[in-house]
Amino acid sequence: MRITTSLSTALVLTAAANAGDIDLGLQDVLENTPKGEIVSTLVYMQVQADIEELEQKIFNNQVMTKHDRAPMVINMLMDAAEQTQAPLQRRLEQLSAKGLVEDHQAYWIVNAFRVDATAAVIQELAARDDVYMVYYNMPIEMIEPVGDPQPGNDPSWFGVENGVNAVNAPQAWGIGIDGTGTLVSSLDTGVDGNHPALANWRGNDPAYSGNPGWALYDPVTNWTFPQDSGYHGTHTMGTICGTSGVGVAPGAEWIHAAVIDRVNIPQTVADSITAFQWSINPDGDPSTSFDVPDVSSNSWGLLSSFGYPLCDSTFWVFLDALEAAGVTVVFAAGNEGTSEMRSPASRATNEYTTFAVAALDGNDPSYPIAGFSAQGPTFCTTDGSSAIKPEVAAPGVNVNSCWPGGSYSTLSGTSMACPHVAGVVSLMRQANPTLMPDQIKDIIYNTATDLGSPGNDNVFGHGIVDAYDAVIQALATAGLSLTLITEVPDFVDPTGGSIFKIQVSDQNAVPVPPTARLHVYNGINTWDIPMDFNGVDEYKVALPAMACPSTAMFFFSIEDTDGNLYTLPYDAPNEMYSVDVYSGIDVGFEDDFEIACNWTVTNSADLTSGAFECGIPAGDGSRGDPTAAASGEYCFLTENIAGNSDVDTGSTTLTSGVMDGSAPGAVLSYHRWFSNDQGDAPNTDAMVVEISGDGGTSWNSLETVGPTGEGVSGGWYFVEWAIDDIGGINDPSQIAIRFTVGDSDPQSIVEAAIDMVMISSIICDDVEPNPDLNGDGVVDGEDLALLLAAWGDLDSFADLNGDGIVDGGDLGALLGAWTL
Repeated sequence: MRITTSLSTALVLTAAANAGDIDLGLQDVLENTPKGEIVSTLVYMQVQADIEELEQKIFNNQVMTKHDRAPMVINMLMDAAEQTQAPLQRRLEQLSAKGLVEDHQAYWIVNAFRVDATAAVIQELAARDDVYMVYYNMPIEMIEPVGDPQPGNDPSWFGVENGVNAVNAPQAWGIGIDGTGTLVSSLDTGVDGNHPALANWRGNDPAYSGNPGWALYDPVTNWTFPQDSGYHGTHTMGTICGTSGVGVAPGAEWIHAAVIDRVNIPQTVADSITAFQWSINPDGDPSTSFDVPDVSSNSWGLLSSFGYPLCDSTFWVFLDALEAAGVTVVFAAGNEGTSEMRSPASRATNEYTTFAVAALDGNDPSYPIAGFSAQGPTFCTTDGSSAIKPEVAAPGVNVNSCWPGGSYSTLSGTSMACPHVAGVVSLMRQANPTLMPDQIKDIIYNTATDLGSPGNDNVFGHGIVDAYDAVIQALATAGLSLTLITEVPDFVDPTGGSIFKIQVSDQNAVPVPPTARLHVYNGINTWDIPMDFNGVDEYKVALPAMACPSTAMFFFSIEDTDGNLYTLPYDAPNEMYSVDVYSGIDVGFEDDFEIACNWTVTNSADLTSGAFECGIPAGDGSRGDPTAAASGEYCFLTENIAGNSDVDTGSTTLTSGVMDGSAPGAVLSYHRWFSNDQGDAPNTDAMVVEISGDGGTSWNSLETVGPTGEGVSGGWYFVEWAIDDIGGINDPSQIAIRFTVGDSDPQSIVEAAIDMVMISSIICDDVEPNPDLNGDGVVDGEDLALLLAAWGDLDSFADLNGDGIVDGGDLGALLGAWTL
């Protein structure tokens, strides 16, 4: 079974067009706040810039450094805010004039506002159609070091700091990689810019003269030269890029946002938003990128003991924006041991987000984990399942680094481990400026030295970072850069001829065009196909004829003049592109309920409300009901009225008529909506989906949605099943399906909907060998050259007569099809 969430994409990603909501955490705050008191909130708009679409359509198909990417990301974010914020901005100004809003601020790194207002105003804002969600503006704090600081040593007297040695940074310096040309940043308590090991502040660059705000963000006291309100930020920055042996990347320059734990004023999530917004565009000009950092180091986080919801996604949008722009974001895991990992370090929506760092003892050659270091697993995943955390470990026990006033001190904590990894990122960016955050993290994972349990684990992650090996791997990917400039389609025709193009950019190497190859495997045959060169930097190739149905796995390769092999994807064949092979889709059955609603609804005798009905959704989404169909206008949904419309006391069942699923490879699919996480008894109800293979005489379970797990919070989900894989189907031509929603607790709220039910199968036309081997529309000398290059090969794309070998018979077939 495959389940995906249906989303529509354009310039921006638009949430469902219904009124917003109040986050449960904020609701608790409002209920406990005296009437008339001001509460600080974050109002997230329905429309957000579709950064993921930008990455998939453009960034993933081109070689682009942060200097290429950052302006595109910044402009897209600004455009989304500019196009959608004006109506709410006007309303906030009206409310401010009446004294009902104490303060408000608009953001663009996430399309949102900070609004400080009374509960009544907050309720009004949440009800707007252009608002998605209103959150509490939670306080944030640095991750306090463990124990008291101890006097440290000037590393220029005593040699390189132990932690810097432990991550093998000096070996990288030995081959000329020390971070020169890179820019690092952090969010912390400030940094002592007068410290002799931290004179590499970017603001000292003559190009920044008169513009200290390009290198320092201080919204609290408006410093124009970096200072530290405490000590934490100076210590962490020293580990990233301090000179004299204290930092991992001493050749780097630094900028800083001083927003954490400042002058006894509680700093909030809103301050981190403004800080990250500054970090991605310090000079305020969206067309420039010289000011955009290579890495952002964050030794702070939030705990549920603050009242901050576990796995809350408030931060995720703007962290993703930074990484799309090319800024690798690193977070300390936290010092709570096995009790809890801090947010947003706990996020695990994929293997790269969020990059969390554990602390080990770099002074002990066995590198034991620090007892305070936060451990996994985490459950902040897309479906609530467990995932391994943290990602890697670095020295965090008695770390010697800079102290305000020009001295040095030792501190312990994951706050001290995180900047070691940020320094490694800086080294890698110098080695290969084209590496993007996910590639950087992948290399760090693969080059880390495994510790603890074999493999990736919940204590050390992938192990202790190795700066030298990571730099060597970064350099290895910097010789030639391969980019796929053809979008991979949903499927390709089995008769062959689908064209793919790649671009090969020279970094420090010279490509050898005749070595360019497409490597294809479809589970039956393997092909290594030469690629055509356009004489500049593009190579093209046509996929061969392949069995239908099948799935083609493929990658590209080329050598340079030194014999080095480069692949696309860069770690192929461990990772390859994939495309299904078939001729088209045959829809045997389809019902979107737009023309008729002929399904049968049966209800239990004790059902008092919530029976399935067919219609255009009438609810406003406030009680878990859908506000629109998955496709078109109509769908079946439980009691189609606004307000209290959920299933109560009994159950309701929606049953299809008979559907023919006998076509070879037939797939049953449907869109479903289910919500049971509201009310006074959340997560107590379920929707049972059953299937019949005898026209409805007998039924077998297909899936149960809820009471907990994925898909219980509303939203349209697309689900599909291969009928051949479903047990108990006596006659595939007599398929029926039914959906039963029951109410297990009168205090629960349970809503469901069904739309776009379909049975489809793939079409496989006869596969005929295609003599147009390069797919350019003519059979000519280029195709002849490809055939001759494959002469004698077995099971080759150039085997035109199907006898298993490329020989004279195939030459005759090609010449017979020659384009005159």
